[in-house]
Amino acid sequence: MVLGAIGLLLWWLGEGSELPAPTTGGRAEAPVQAGLSSGQGEPSLPAFDPRLGARASVAGFVRDVKGSPVAGARVCATTDSQRLTAEERFQLTCATSERDGHYRIEGLFGLRHEVVATAPGFIPTLHAHGEGASRREWVELRPGLELLGVDIALEEGGVEVRGVVRDLSGGPIEGARVAGHRQSSTFTGPEGEFSMWVRPGGLGLAGSAEGYVTNNDRGVAPGHFFEIFLTPEAVLVGKVVRAGSGEPLADVRVAAGESWTLTDAQGQFRLDRLSPGAYKPSAESDELYGLAEEQVMLGLGETSEPVVITAHPAFFVEGKVAIEGGSSCDVGWVELRDGAGARQVRGVIEADGVVRLRGMRPGEYKVEVRCEGHVSEDMYEKVKVDGRSVSGIAWKVTRGQAIRGTVVDAGGRPVAKLMVGANPRPDPSRPHAQQSRSWNARTDTSGRFEVTGLLPGPYGVQVSAWDPPRATPKPMEVTLPKGQDLEGLRIELPTVGEVRGSVRDAKGQPVRGASVGLSGAQGIGGVVADDGTFRIENVGVGEYRIQAEKNWERLRAPGTSDDDLQGEKIEVRADAVTTVNLVVATVSGQISGVVRDEHGAVVSDAFVEAARESDSASAAEGNGSRDTRWTLGKRPNLTDAEGRFTLTDLNEGKHTLRAHRRGGGEAIVEHVALGSEVTLTLAPASRLAGTVVLAGGGAPEEFVVRLSDETTGFRRSDQFYRTNGAWSFTEVPGGELKVMVSAGAGAAEMRVKVAAGEETSGVRIELMPKVTVRGTVVDLEGKPAPGLTVTVTGSGTGVSAQDGKANVTDAEGRFEFHNAPTGQVLVSVSPMVQDSEFGGSSIPVTLSAAATTVELAPIRLARRRVAPRETGGDLGFAIREPAPGDEPAKRRLVVAHVRPGGPGASAGVVAGDEIVNVDGQDVRGPNSYLFWALTRAPEKTTLTLGLARGASVQLTVGGKP
Repeated sequence: MVLGAIGLLLWWLGEGSELPAPTTGGRAEAPVQAGLSSGQGEPSLPAFDPRLGARASVAGFVRDVKGSPVAGARVCATTDSQRLTAEERFQLTCATSERDGHYRIEGLFGLRHEVVATAPGFIPTLHAHGEGASRREWVELRPGLELLGVDIALEEGGVEVRGVVRDLSGGPIEGARVAGHRQSSTFTGPEGEFSMWVRPGGLGLAGSAEGYVTNNDRGVAPGHFFEIFLTPEAVLVGKVVRAGSGEPLADVRVAAGESWTLTDAQGQFRLDRLSPGAYKPSAESDELYGLAEEQVMLGLGETSEPVVITAHPAFFVEGKVAIEGGSSCDVGWVELRDGAGARQVRGVIEADGVVRLRGMRPGEYKVEVRCEGHVSEDMYEKVKVDGRSVSGIAWKVTRGQAIRGTVVDAGGRPVAKLMVGANPRPDPSRPHAQQSRSWNARTDTSGRFEVTGLLPGPYGVQVSAWDPPRATPKPMEVTLPKGQDLEGLRIELPTVGEVRGSVRDAKGQPVRGASVGLSGAQGIGGVVADDGTFRIENVGVGEYRIQAEKNWERLRAPGTSDDDLQGEKIEVRADAVTTVNLVVATVSGQISGVVRDEHGAVVSDAFVEAARESDSASAAEGNGSRDTRWTLGKRPNLTDAEGRFTLTDLNEGKHTLRAHRRGGGEAIVEHVALGSEVTLTLAPASRLAGTVVLAGGGAPEEFVVRLSDETTGFRRSDQFYRTNGAWSFTEVPGGELKVMVSAGAGAAEMRVKVAAGEETSGVRIELMPKVTVRGTVVDLEGKPAPGLTVTVTGSGTGVSAQDGKANVTDAEGRFEFHNAPTGQVLVSVSPMVQDSEFGGSSIPVTLSAAATTVELAPIRLARRRVAPRETGGDLGFAIREPAPGDEPAKRRLVVAHVRPGGPGASAGVVAGDEIVNVDGQDVRGPNSYLFWALTRAPEKTTLTLGLARGASVQLTVGGKP
């Protein structure tokens, strides 16, 4: 878990080819209920096209933090506005500062831009203006505007990194753009080479170029030579026509994946820079919406056959998010959701507070509004779209109250660039009361922060640090009095130390591309440099186990297995350096082979992936085949003209190999040893088609179909619109597939056997009506558990829409959830705040559609035995993972491995034991979810484990191993 968190963080630092747009927030942890607060007027004029306006410019001075001019700095303006195509966003507009530090950038669209400066020896810095909650790291441009005073102060301490961008054959790519998160951008030279000045530490850089798909590499700066390999782009082409007449439609937005463009005068479109895969292009404008009838499967470097998208009448909803007192919100979003949860559309608030949601279908929509630093109303009126577009809406937000203070380190020195947020503490007697949840505020150079947009009440003020990571304290409990801001809050960071070391294999060679993580250190870790060394600063004082991973796989010590403890135990002391040198099994294994089709012909455009199979006694069969579908961060392996491939840098152990290509199905071979020569034969792809009908007749206008093969991990999903219930998938593998359908009117699932290379059609699925679920959540003593959120999810559905707060348990623990799918579902109970006395749990339940309302038996939860951000002690044994397709309601907790000398072995637990109760609480089958809460306990806690063999053992929880 720790290493996975580190891996995700490190990948995030390198994701995307563009500098990200200013943060506009995400969905609140507890969704704010919202709606319409003023009348609906006549449709407004079409949204302004920034391409039609005069270009803008920015100018200012680049200085160091002492105020001296910086000559020769490179200053670039970037935008990630969705009003521009990917090609337009790719263009980089830059200038060089003069001797006095002055610069001027011309030719910019009249949109929001980030302006970043970089120079040798300095850390790249964004222009920022404003203080506290009013701080903005972007500028708003208008057509023809020349914005002056866009000054940037550069901080010393930047380091230079070098790298190269190549194609898969190893050839250099000239003119590729290279960018990193909150870094400047540059372009490669004739040999694909580049250099950049960046902030030291973990770094991810993404490369993009015309004709190629964006890819990235990550490492530590300084100390890593970046190699970014780009694959040829796939291209999707087609035409948008009006339903009924077939008239081609110009200036319609067509999107697929992360790419979008506008149709030309003949209604034609071209979407490029796509990775191989399945795409369903959509088309929308103020008055139109449509989806392609079937997914388009694109192979490497392939251009699709022309796709026709039929656009049907639709509408737009436009409103303004207004701040009490007369000003407008400039950061946030508005989301519309229909009552059944079938449609969900989100729009970003523009600088003037206006948000425009296009392609809306008729219906009644709930509205959720989020404006940075402000309080939304507890509930707004719904928006009704019925035969015409809607505009003139005003969604009101209020300024709320604020918490202000300073963050300092253990020595009392202010700490900048930390994030501070305030999470409300629910009142058990008023679980449905309105709450405000803050947006994170960043500390300035004096360590000051301002968290705004709060209602009075109790809060936990939380500090987080991800870039760079560091130890942070537990939430500070405060109370915000009514009508009065809280001033002068002082948050002191924990005492910290530093960890340095190396990761090398048994031959003493550095493990390039590895990362290290510390268990129990809140996601703190480091990236290994090319020479095998690493450095982790600002680690909280205490004991940890440090472990290494590479390519999302844990690295093991030579001669060990997944059941052995890995890594080394270390102690971090205050203001001291702890040194540790990790020795891991060789990460230089190879597997070679050839890929052929079902006729024996070689395949020259297949991707081949590998995943090490766990050799743990607790691992489920087929874990490798499922893991091969998680290839984020790995360099693509493509067969050559003879169909051959060689996979390198593989961990010791058996591997599962997977090959796949467009039009050729896939092949999976398990238990492949290093050094093997393998032939992967692609099974011919199949086609699956059918219809969806409503109970009582008719078909849903809009629905989603999901396919899955639990054995291999295959997953595909697609959305269908106005197909009269028809659905189809091309290029699916043979086997037994689970087909899951969800729509606003209902949900259903069934299993279908698909023969390889054949078409299976005529699959008819009747949707079962959704129901209302009621029940009670209690603790193990039967006492009500108020303030918990309850959701119901079917195996093939997302969480259905919930109208109001009835799904939050009241003072008696009661809840009511609307629009729940029937059949096999999971009832999930989660706390509204992270440090609740209850953790999250999911309970398997079977819901019948025989009645419109289903009353559940009381849901029992175990209270946490350790704090939310703390790990429990050691049990000394591992539970067998469920096999693919196992029913959650029949889960058996069978001990797979007992570590010699551990607490489990001392208590008399043996491999093969089935645990049936913990401290007298039944944990069999549908109650198995209780096991983890009951056994995640502090060191020296005594647990009584009841075993299926009739014995009962006393286990004393050990310390962290």
